Amino acid sequence: MKKDFKKKYKLVDANDSILNTPLNKFDFNNSDIDPKELATELLDHMRHFGGIGLSANQLGLPYRVFAMEGDPGFVCFNPVITASDGEEIMLEEGCLSFPGLFLQKKRAAIIRARFQDPFGNVCVKKFSGMSARIFQHELEHMDGENFLQGMGEFAVRRAKEKQRKLLEKLRRQNKKLVRQHKNK
Repeated sequence: MKKDFKKKYKLVDANDSILNTPLNKFDFNNSDIDPKELATELLDHMRHFGGIGLSANQLGLPYRVFAMEGDPGFVCFNPVITASDGEEIMLEEGCLSFPGLFLQKKRAAIIRARFQDPFGNVCVKKFSGMSARIFQHELEHMDGENFLQGMGEFAVRRAKEKQRKLLEKLRRQNKKLVRQHKNK
């Protein structure tokens, strides 16, 4: 039976400096946090916030580690892309740091990556499709980048207008639900 989730961290603001700062390698021999506990927290928080990937710095934690969904979900410490293959694929992409903002982003369809698991074991794995996209997106976070970088000004402006409309629609729906609940 799964333990009850207790939210410990909030998502930091998209303008927080930790998101623009490249993170140092996680040191398994000299860390102030247990890597196994950190892995569990990242997976739990990723799912709580409805994401398919979450970098530690999105929670304000200065560690080079991220969680991503899979079967099962897993955590990558000190990730590096060692090779990419195949064509780049253009798909719509979002980010927990930018709620409701979606952009068409080109990414490698297939990558090979090296990372460490929560026990410090080195893993080498091939990713393709959505898992390759998630890995590349989360790695950008740890390099102090975000998915808006490299995008054209017009595309970002158009996406932000759609975001504004979506968030306004959600606010109206939420107000309506609150009124309905109060009237019961």
